Amino acid sequence: MTTHETVEGTEISKEQQLLEEFVLDNRDLYELESLVNRFNLFEAIGAVRQELRHSDFLAFILDPHQSHGLGDSFLKRLLQVSVLRGNRSTLPISPIDFDVWSLDEAVVRREWHKIDLFIEDAAHKLIVGIENKVDSGEHSNQLQRSWKEMSDHYHGWTILGILLAPEVRKPSDDRYVAIDYALVYQVMGELLELKSSTLGPDIRVVLTHYSQLLRRHIVANSDIAELCRQIYHKHKAALDLIYEHRPDLQGVIRDALEAQIKDIPDLTPDYSSKSAIRFSVDDWDSNAMKSGSQTSTGRLLLFEIT
Repeated sequence: MTTHETVEGTEISKEQQLLEEFVLDNRDLYELESLVNRFNLFEAIGAVRQELRHSDFLAFILDPHQSHGLGDSFLKRLLQVSVLRGNRSTLPISPIDFDVWSLDEAVVRREWHKIDLFIEDAAHKLIVGIENKVDSGEHSNQLQRSWKEMSDHYHGWTILGILLAPEVRKPSDDRYVAIDYALVYQVMGELLELKSSTLGPDIRVVLTHYSQLLRRHIVANSDIAELCRQIYHKHKAALDLIYEHRPDLQGVIRDALEAQIKDIPDLTPDYSSKSAIRFSVDDWDSNAMKSGSQTSTGRLLLFEIT
């Protein structure tokens, strides 16, 4: 039973109290809205959780031949800190190597033999395979197959395998180093600070927006994720109530389609669910066409909209 209280002669429900407390004087909610509403280029193009778009942008930043003005700085630093994260006793390369080497002639490819990011440095006979997993996991011995492709095509070269994900995940193949997007965010922030005077303003804006995207949405302890947890912990009852009464878009679409079908002559609605609308043509309703057992009406042939 809903509890009611009277405020200045007006009876309000417990549910209304919860919603008012949630909306009024909720500084965390204001902060969350300010983060979400702040313009971000990558959010605008829908690239927040798009693994392919993240790989595309990382390939651009890693490639010393591109027009970003970083040269091999991002490539060297990311590989260097990745090796620092790995098992130093088993890795074929050390952070010092990357410190003294020039990787200016390295070639960066996308989807080479289905490897998300593939880097070839002929000067030092080094290849790097980066598997990028934003929302997906490993599948079908992916790391082992990628390693075999690299070792088969580059026999005798040094191979570095990296598994990149929002959080550090233990790779299924121990030869790979596991890093997270927090490391990408860290390296990008370092370079923005160190090279701010030499970077073009457009590149600074793009790198800043990408860093903001990672901080808001991808890294494990992102600002948005932490704020959402705080708000939900403090206002769980109100948010559960809002979720219970959220707009049901599927239901709205289903009702509109069913109404349209009923209004069209010679069409007959059949059994429908929220996710599938079925109907038939009146001319098909002969005994021969209604002798099936797959539907309650026995119709053998139906149109279906999913």
